[in-house]
Amino acid sequence: MPPFPRTSHLGGGHTRPDETVIEDVIREANAMQRLLAPPGRLTWLTACLRRFIAATADDVEAAATARPVGDPVRLEALVVVREARYRLRLGPGDGYVSAIACVRSLGRAAEALRHEQRRLRRDLVPVAGSSGPGVIVLGPSETCLTCLELVELRHQLEVQKNWCGVRDANARLARHRTAAHHPVPLAI
Repeated sequence: MPPFPRTSHLGGGHTRPDETVIEDVIREANAMQRLLAPPGRLTWLTACLRRFIAATADDVEAAATARPVGDPVRLEALVVVREARYRLRLGPGDGYVSAIACVRSLGRAAEALRHEQRRLRRDLVPVAGSSGPGVIVLGPSETCLTCLELVELRHQLEVQKNWCGVRDANARLARHRTAAHHPVPLAI
């Protein structure tokens, strides 16, 4: 008979995917300035965040190094990985306040890694600028031939490492998107 009668739940393990569990852990760690947890909970949060950062940093680094050398997305992802590994090496000092600061620090590092992991998994081509807010992206369903030609031109210039040409292609695409598709361009 299960420990919880008439529930078909045997009481073991998670019933949610690991991704939603880690998002809850990150959310709880980042909320430590408003909600304080008991010391046992802090220990558990720290352990979860450390495991996540150790595993995810390797994945993000591998995905980032597979991108072209001058790619701004690659550079930002590698900076986030370096910062997360640095925070992973730090430990809590003496006392409860230090343990909370450590959990919040790990939570911010895990959140940044999670963001970079999602960004590297997307099947979108960043265009018109380097990266971050305001970058025009074109998904696989784009039908405008001019947009597609400018994206292809940008890719060719990027392979040639012609960064001045890439900037010019970015600017041309931004002007075209604003003129031809007058709503605000799609952004990351």
